[in-house]
Amino acid sequence: MRELIKSFFSFGLATVIERVIAFLLLPIYTRFFTTAEFGVIDLITVVIGVIIIFAHLQLETSLQRYYFDYEGNEKTLFISTIVIVMIILSVILAIILTLGSTLISEIVIKNAQYSNLFKLAAVQIPFTNYSMLALVILRYEKKNKLFTIMIVVKMLITVLLTLVFVAWLRMGLNGVFYAQLAGLIVSSVLLFFSIREFSAPKISKELLKKAFAYAIPQFPARIGSVLLTYANRFFMVGYLTLSAIGIYSLSLKLASVLQLVYAAFIMAWAPFMFEQRKKDNHKETFAKVLLLTASPLFLLVSIVAIFSRELVYIVASPKFLTAYHYLGALCLYFALFIFKEIVDIGPKFTEKTQYLSYTFFLSVLVNLVSLYFSVRLYGLEGVVYSMLLTNTVLLIISWIISNRLYYIPYNAWQFILMALPAFVLSVLTMYLMPSLLVKIVTLMVVTIYYGIACLKYYKLFKRVS
Repeated sequence: MRELIKSFFSFGLATVIERVIAFLLLPIYTRFFTTAEFGVIDLITVVIGVIIIFAHLQLETSLQRYYFDYEGNEKTLFISTIVIVMIILSVILAIILTLGSTLISEIVIKNAQYSNLFKLAAVQIPFTNYSMLALVILRYEKKNKLFTIMIVVKMLITVLLTLVFVAWLRMGLNGVFYAQLAGLIVSSVLLFFSIREFSAPKISKELLKKAFAYAIPQFPARIGSVLLTYANRFFMVGYLTLSAIGIYSLSLKLASVLQLVYAAFIMAWAPFMFEQRKKDNHKETFAKVLLLTASPLFLLVSIVAIFSRELVYIVASPKFLTAYHYLGALCLYFALFIFKEIVDIGPKFTEKTQYLSYTFFLSVLVNLVSLYFSVRLYGLEGVVYSMLLTNTVLLIISWIISNRLYYIPYNAWQFILMALPAFVLSVLTMYLMPSLLVKIVTLMVVTIYYGIACLKYYKLFKRVS
């Protein structure tokens, strides 16, 4: 557990710095762009996010799964095989997107004038994927300081160039994507030299076959995950305005305070999980980790929900203020992903990764059906309802299936008691915004509640560890 906490804060620091710097861009975006233009940035980002998964094919999960199984030249060959294949796929997809940029712009944004932005975004794909793989290697080599430096350098370049291109040169939306591309190129070059000891111009068919055997069964799950994240945008394009998408996008970006916790946790959790498996009491350890994680995480969700209006007011211009309605619920949405990772041990330990795909596609079905009805009935609130329902179903299904494959003695009732206040506050703040005094009293109550729970589960965890 100590190693997990150490890794969490090490990688968490880098992720926090990245998100804090990214938050600095929000005041620029909300002051120089309209809500509709903010919606355009969001939709292009969504399209790139969908396309990128077809360059991954989940090969990065194979890199993580088998990283400690190889040494010396064999490890270098294994890493190079995955990197080269993924870069080739990324370049192919970038070319396809560039050639079809006009058509995609017409379909997604109903306007061909944004095709140049899709081209700029397409060029980012190979650099994005290479950076992702290189950062995985730095994590598994436990080069925490170098990992942090690489992320900070990329984000500083992006922020500075965004200020130059958008605020000074007034290049509009083009300036956003030029700044992103420049940051990715510089960081990719630096990362190449940071991991050059693992680089070789070779591909092993046997190692690639093994990597695909582990990765491909998870690929449908990845598609399902992306659909869960992005399918709502395509419903929103059909039923809502670009301005509504822009409001939603700002809420989502502010809620990514929980996404950065998720990202930091995943970076620390994967190596911790596979290393803990070697210990005799690992099942009890995992069960206690769930409850110990729930207390501070649900407290954070509650705090964001309570002070959502103040957070949006600080960051954005008045035209984006209504984004606060959805902030707490979207934070809860991201938090549920973390708990899914904790309970989803069975498919990974038994190497029956196809079950990851099954669970995601069941939840995708829930997502699509609920989106179809909720967006038509409730508009933007319906999107948020659907997201919460979908991730709740995803967590429940993952919990049940994983425990059938590899039993972990999680306590469901204690977890529900932890989740209940955060759920109630997240939904209520979509409609009610009480006085400051009521907010402070509520904050004190939930802090005491989760504080007592955290101390209780920490003592239980210490008995096991």
